Amino acid sequence: MSARQIAPLYLAAAAFAIAVSLPGGDPDTYWHLASAKWMVDHGQFLRMDVFSSTVAGQPYSVGEWLGQLALYAAYLGGGWTGIALLRATLIAIGAFFLTRAALRVAPAPFAIAITAFALALSEITWTDRPQLFTLALFPMLFELLLAARAGRTVLLVAAPPLFLIWTNLHGGYALGLALVAIFAGEAILTRRNAVAFAGAALLGLAATLVDPGSLGLGAAAAHAASPPRFIVEEAPPDVLKPAGFVFAMFGLAALAVAIARGGTLFDALLLVPLFWLGLSAQRQMPYFAFAATPFIAAGTGELWSRWRPASRFALPRPAIAGIGAGLAAVLAFSIATAPHAPDESRYPVAARDQLKGTTGNVLNEYDWGGFLIWRVPERPVFIDGRLFVFLPDVLTDYEEMVFVRPRWREELDRYAIGAVLLHPDRPLVAALRDQGWAVLTQDANAVLLRRPVR
Repeated sequence: MSARQIAPLYLAAAAFAIAVSLPGGDPDTYWHLASAKWMVDHGQFLRMDVFSSTVAGQPYSVGEWLGQLALYAAYLGGGWTGIALLRATLIAIGAFFLTRAALRVAPAPFAIAITAFALALSEITWTDRPQLFTLALFPMLFELLLAARAGRTVLLVAAPPLFLIWTNLHGGYALGLALVAIFAGEAILTRRNAVAFAGAALLGLAATLVDPGSLGLGAAAAHAASPPRFIVEEAPPDVLKPAGFVFAMFGLAALAVAIARGGTLFDALLLVPLFWLGLSAQRQMPYFAFAATPFIAAGTGELWSRWRPASRFALPRPAIAGIGAGLAAVLAFSIATAPHAPDESRYPVAARDQLKGTTGNVLNEYDWGGFLIWRVPERPVFIDGRLFVFLPDVLTDYEEMVFVRPRWREELDRYAIGAVLLHPDRPLVAALRDQGWAVLTQDANAVLLRRPVR
């Protein structure tokens, strides 16, 4: 096999080795697992809140039900190592297809390098949630569409079943629909395979309706237009941090390539909306980088050939084989040493037993809600990462109490809060100490307070 043929496998293997070695511990992983466990235990979709004291019984989206069940199946099959293996597999799939997409238009060295940077940027979203499926399926669909655009339109028959699965895995299928619409729009404008692409877009849209209750296109669009900024991944990119810096470099590189060698209407239709989406929220940055990878790789390769027309990059076969052997060894080591437990150093692990014995409702840190749902299921949480079910009232009241705003005492009483589990430096913790609340347990990470008996 040539370097061009083997490169997608090599990058996929490297991505797998890195991804499988990372410890889990994302706060949302826990409530996704708990949701799947509830569905398995009860044999039905989870259509209402069963985990909180604040919105219990409220209607609840089941849009990611299949993704949650897949995570839970991995957990049942291999514990936290099983989840790490699933994560790594999905990241590797994304790496494989993204590399293939770049190699379609660019010399191997440039395709590999730009793909590697795009994958490095995407690492900020390598958390154990259903969004992992979008990290795999977006590059897969992108490569499929590029192949169809190059003449292999028969591949478009795979789009509707892909959407049928995707829409039940994760709400990111809306990105896929936008991608197909862009390709279909170009096909219609240029009158090249317009029927095939338009048909794929319409059938793909129809497939997304075969879903017991997804996020919906309207909700996805509203979320993209007005993300909750207090959540780090929903905040705009920060160029002073590695991921934000790489995103900015991708934007500048795409602009530089467009100025130096020109671009097409298709390039603009594809890249401008995804760049705007990346500017709107950090978790959307990888999708612009993925879409821009072939464009930047092709452009830099062409500009290099103009500057050094006689230069060629080629690795001898023994070197290619040696790299493969090294990757195989790293892969085996990474799998053998994959984490057997999540990193829970950020969570109130020491307070779990004491919390079980408290009475009244619990006021907990937002980021600890998922952990408590999974680790202390006996105690309903006040709030957790399922943000939209708590908007707007519960989140507002949560902030009223935690930050000691004017009505904090009334809200504590109204919600019948009997125990408070927060970071020690929260203003409410100091206020409750002054009010005589008992400290049941405390460490550098968390403090658990109990309301005094009246």
